[in-house]
Amino acid sequence: MNETDAIHAMSPALGIGANTALRDAHVLRGELLAVAWGGKELLDGIGAYEQAMRDYGYKALRTSAAVGQK
Repeated sequence: MNETDAIHAMSPALGIGANTALRDAHVLRGELLAVAWGGKELLDGIGAYEQAMRDYGYKALRTSAAVGQK
């Protein structure tokens, strides 16, 4: 069974998709709090979240694919 949401569609190997989804939620929460507290503009917070997600997300995707092939 594969995880099925659009961003975390990875093999179930190592539970990386689920772990990445939780990490995304944590990072997004931090960025939205920074916006709410006046430390960032909304689009800057969203941009920072997206960049962070790309940084660790691509690594998770490569790891999941490699483990899935074994």
